[in-house]
Amino acid sequence: MRRVVLCTAVLWAAVLLVPATSSAQVAIAGVVKDGTGAVLPGVTVEASSPALIEKVRTVVTDTAGQYKIVDLSPGTYQVAFTLAGFKTVKRADIILEGTFTAQVSVELQVGQVEETLTVTGASPVVDVINNTTSFVANREILDMIPTTDRNTVSRALLIPGTTVTPFVLGQYNLTSHGSAREDFTIAIDGLRVNNLCGNGQYSGFYMNDASVQELTYSTGSESAEIQSSGIRVNTVPKDGGNRFSGSFFVQGRGSSLQSDNRTDAVKAAGLAIAGTAYNYQINPSFGGPIAQDKVWFYLTYKYEDGKIYVPSAKFPDGSPAYRNLMGNYSGVGRITWAASSKDKIRLYVEKQFNGEFFNGFNTYAVSTPEASTDAWGRGWIPQVRWTRAQSNKLLFEAGLAYYTQPYEQNCSAIAPAAALPHLNGSTGLLTGRCGYLIPEYSSTTQNYTSMASASYITGSHAMKFGMTDGWGRNSRTFAPKANINTLITVNAPGVTDFPFQVAVYNTPTTGIQKVNSDFGSYAQDTWTMNRLTLNYGARFDHFNAEVPAESASASTWIAARNFDAIPNVPNWNDWSVRLAAAYDVSGDGKTAFKANAGKYVASQAAGYAQTFNGMNGATQTRTWNDADRNGSILDAAGNIQINEVIGGTSNFGQITVRPDPNLARGYNWEYSAQLQRELMPRTSVTVGFYHRDFYNLQVVDNTNLTAADWTALSIATPTDTRLPLSGQAIPLYTLNPSRVGVATDNLYTYSTQNKSAYNGFEVSANVRRDKFILFGGVTTDRLVTSSCDGSTTLDVGARGASARDNPNSLRFCDVVLATSGQAAGVFRTTLKASAAYSFPYDIQVSGSFTSIPGPGVRADFTVTSAIAGRPIIGSTTGAASTIVNLVEPNTLFLDYQNRLDVRFGKMFRFNRVRVQGFADVFNLLNAGTVLSVNQTYGAVAASNAWFTPLTIMDGRYVRFGMQMTF
Repeated sequence: MRRVVLCTAVLWAAVLLVPATSSAQVAIAGVVKDGTGAVLPGVTVEASSPALIEKVRTVVTDTAGQYKIVDLSPGTYQVAFTLAGFKTVKRADIILEGTFTAQVSVELQVGQVEETLTVTGASPVVDVINNTTSFVANREILDMIPTTDRNTVSRALLIPGTTVTPFVLGQYNLTSHGSAREDFTIAIDGLRVNNLCGNGQYSGFYMNDASVQELTYSTGSESAEIQSSGIRVNTVPKDGGNRFSGSFFVQGRGSSLQSDNRTDAVKAAGLAIAGTAYNYQINPSFGGPIAQDKVWFYLTYKYEDGKIYVPSAKFPDGSPAYRNLMGNYSGVGRITWAASSKDKIRLYVEKQFNGEFFNGFNTYAVSTPEASTDAWGRGWIPQVRWTRAQSNKLLFEAGLAYYTQPYEQNCSAIAPAAALPHLNGSTGLLTGRCGYLIPEYSSTTQNYTSMASASYITGSHAMKFGMTDGWGRNSRTFAPKANINTLITVNAPGVTDFPFQVAVYNTPTTGIQKVNSDFGSYAQDTWTMNRLTLNYGARFDHFNAEVPAESASASTWIAARNFDAIPNVPNWNDWSVRLAAAYDVSGDGKTAFKANAGKYVASQAAGYAQTFNGMNGATQTRTWNDADRNGSILDAAGNIQINEVIGGTSNFGQITVRPDPNLARGYNWEYSAQLQRELMPRTSVTVGFYHRDFYNLQVVDNTNLTAADWTALSIATPTDTRLPLSGQAIPLYTLNPSRVGVATDNLYTYSTQNKSAYNGFEVSANVRRDKFILFGGVTTDRLVTSSCDGSTTLDVGARGASARDNPNSLRFCDVVLATSGQAAGVFRTTLKASAAYSFPYDIQVSGSFTSIPGPGVRADFTVTSAIAGRPIIGSTTGAASTIVNLVEPNTLFLDYQNRLDVRFGKMFRFNRVRVQGFADVFNLLNAGTVLSVNQTYGAVAASNAWFTPLTIMDGRYVRFGMQMTF
């Protein structure tokens, strides 16, 4: 509590002493001239809108005749220009959303102020001032374009250049134009709501659609206000208003409305229909004035339940396996208060619960239901923001948010009581109970985000200076049965599930990490000179984390532990610069050329400190001899048979990873160039080039092991026409027996040789007319990487171990020097298009089409002594195998995923009440494209499941819904 009070005091002091801003917001800017073309200083410019609780924002043009009105709320505006001796000019229907800066320039004519000239024209669609690349999903898009889920991710799938990567419990990472997944952030009203796990790329936040005014996806060319260059999603909540309004939304679907899209090959693989048994959502909202023009409120509730079939798995009774939501909900409350004529305060609070039975199939699809988990997370997000318009040139702002999220991932209740996790290394099938990539554990996150900001606007300049800070605590607890992660078996001729290896845990453990400060301060300026606008700034970032002192008693595979506190892991201080320019090519605000070059530091959270935490859950793969041949390391009474586990390193369970004191923070340079043109009113086309270079790529080096500790050998790739390298020699290395059991000393450092670079080209269009909207684009891009100097894998018994101490990692480490002669890192093209049209009688048709490249395919082959024809040692733990990929990366792909979704709707109007009924048809063409396959290659042909389909696109299905607004 003392920390909260202290930081709150610092926050308000920063507002008073250090001008600052938090994030880009919509604005209006332009220049005012007289009939001769001379600029007019001193013109009063008023922007008014129902979206403003204060109704009107006023500024005055500077000596260059320029003005800027910043920090406006999304909405439709009217702008009035007044100067003594001239007629008043008004410009209406200016639409503001996202990070857009609308250029509204006028010419005043001599006359009386009382005379008013109304200038007509479509709202600007080309931003000739702001460089930030963004996509805005306003209420029109949110309500009209059908998506499989009403969430942040499904809307992101509509954006050109954006990629979605799923992971546990319906969570996803978003990337755009080659950005790092770790740099993905989600914010509500500009305040971040990511948790502290990993590098901060995880959120646990699920969108409550009815509470949202608009979503802004910032995808590149961010100003110095933003730390990292990943995609940033900002939710602008609804404020309420001076009249009571609200909505009621309901939708649902069932299995009887779904088609069978399985091909004969998919049916032969035994896959059930991929789809949903049922899913429904109820989402009411209501808001209005507590006091007219003074206090507004808005309340929203969402409830969702559903059951999703998993086509690659079945329950023990043979019925199709499924994942089942736990009755997930979200409640949101928001109050907007005009505390004075200059001060506005926004209070926001959200409580969520999200859970799923049989979760884990999306983490590791080759799994049985008993090896999945019952996972859930809950938490709440209170936040407060304050703005003060000190004058028409000076704006202050501050905010504080708290985010808490407990999470549990427990083995499924249907797992047999005596079972242990079991992985067949020849087929990739996980059975028994949860483990391997789906472990049972619990975690907690408690973190705070604060910001303070001010803007000083002269017209030609919009200067911003500011700070942000974040801090908090994260912990993870592992306590698996028998302190075992996985029992590993393999298939051999005439033998199935032959006991082979076991992955042991250092558990039970509870690791705690603290982020002391994730601080940033910046200076940013937007300088407009006639047609040219320069957006330039600098940023300082400080990140500090620690591991507190911890201890634990002896356990099955480890001795007692007592660890001192580890401060300053890390303690980084970095500078970044942002340089961008926008040029009004035609001089009429309809054509803009933009260029950007900026350095961005890599996002960080508690994951870095966790790397060096001796109480962090860790596994080690050892040999298993199964002396009693019962298929388990447990005896009939359930006791652990320690004598069946052989090998291990001498310091397992102790701190085996240490940071390089010279390790600097990762970063990347982002470059872009765009040409944007308004072809007709509210219609624009953009052509862009995007490039990124990543630096300070982190690697792990076991200093007690070198490449000289390995002996070279060779085996032949299995003969299989499906393998591009069928029959070719594979260079392999086996560890010298003298190095088995040597203590692990992993140095967490960086490489000056490893590289990662992205290049992309994109053409996109955006049409917003009264009855018609269209947006989308074509993106072609590639990411080229080289990791021949190591990797970030910390388990040296796993694939991908550092090339510095395991030469097996040199295979396919450089995608530029591909051994097949085919260019790896090939350019691949994505097409996305969405549209909506309103016919007479309020009939609406809308939809989207996406064509996304299929993912690359691996063939992970477990090489044992029997296969190599000689003893094989794969790690210092004595593991008697090595995993190799038989397929060169980026040479074998699944088919393109082509999908067409449509909506048919009808609007009914009853005075202020509007009711829209709709039917959504997803995968209209009933494509049965395979989305994922088994990527484990087995040595025994009869049980080789490689390339077997695991998931396919959902068959065509219909969903019905209704939305009422008033």
